[in-house]
Amino acid sequence: MVRDSAFYNILGINVEASETEIKNAYYQKATEAHPDKNPGDAKAAEDFAALAEAFQVLMDPDKRGWYNKHGKLCIPQDFWLHSYCVYGMFFGSECFKDYIGEFAFTTFSSFLEMEEETEDPEVRRKRAWEKTQALLKERHEKITKVMIDRIQPYVDGHMDEFEKSVDSEARRLSTAAFGECLLFTLGVIYIAKAAKELKGKEEAGRIRWIKVKGPKGFELRSQIHAAKESDRTAGQRDRPNNSQANKEDDLRREIFCYLDNSRLRNTWSINVTDIELCLSYICKAILKDSTVSKDVLRLRAEALDKLGRIFKGTSPPYHREYGICVEDEQENENEDSDFSD
Repeated sequence: MVRDSAFYNILGINVEASETEIKNAYYQKATEAHPDKNPGDAKAAEDFAALAEAFQVLMDPDKRGWYNKHGKLCIPQDFWLHSYCVYGMFFGSECFKDYIGEFAFTTFSSFLEMEEETEDPEVRRKRAWEKTQALLKERHEKITKVMIDRIQPYVDGHMDEFEKSVDSEARRLSTAAFGECLLFTLGVIYIAKAAKELKGKEEAGRIRWIKVKGPKGFELRSQIHAAKESDRTAGQRDRPNNSQANKEDDLRREIFCYLDNSRLRNTWSINVTDIELCLSYICKAILKDSTVSKDVLRLRAEALDKLGRIFKGTSPPYHREYGICVEDEQENENEDSDFSD
């Protein structure tokens, strides 16, 4: 018996739906109601938020069990994430496809669903991961070409034009669902990768605390943790001895672990790992390109550093009205350093 079936009705599924059925129903309906596709449509925004609420509860086995027995009122208020964040954590954003492509987690899940259910689970996972890796390689090559073209104006000496173009791009992307958090994540990683080539030191060597400012703060509250996780994960995975092969193993393990312990809160951590790995390949291809001179490589590194700082948006003149700002240099003095030279 289910006390309240409203969340199931919102997604258009039955009360015994599997996790795969829940995810597919959410993706299809949320994509149609997505704010980026329905600007200014209040009804679509309302539907998008309702879908996110239903998805958050039904994808968490514990919360789903409580909901089935007691209804929505039993769910703690601090459990809810903003609808933008829920969708972004699982599926990213169409606006960012040129920067990160499709998340490995989403690709892997799609392949896993196509495998025969009669097969041994480990065999299914291995086969799905092998197919995923092939697509990830294509993703890296495609994004690398796009990024080389994007930073070429800086290499050609058009620094001011490049800066204005990137700043305009960042402001456009910041308005996308989950945009500020993805921009911050990309910015942190670009800066770290460029610093290794420029022999500089990343200024965010210690996590302080991250705060969302402005009247939209309540809408973006879950991005605080996500942004912290971006800094922390990117830094930890950028150690000198942490090879791309090791990072691939980390990503695979995190995805497989998620399948055994499915929780919404784990999804963003997986995607940060994926983004960092993706950008590791791309930045290496850009900054270790043997077909261009050392001068060009240095200019490319400078361009990536500039791109990262604009995307991160935490220093003037790149502050955005609702951006994620790192403040209070005196806080959290005992936190571990997250970046190494």
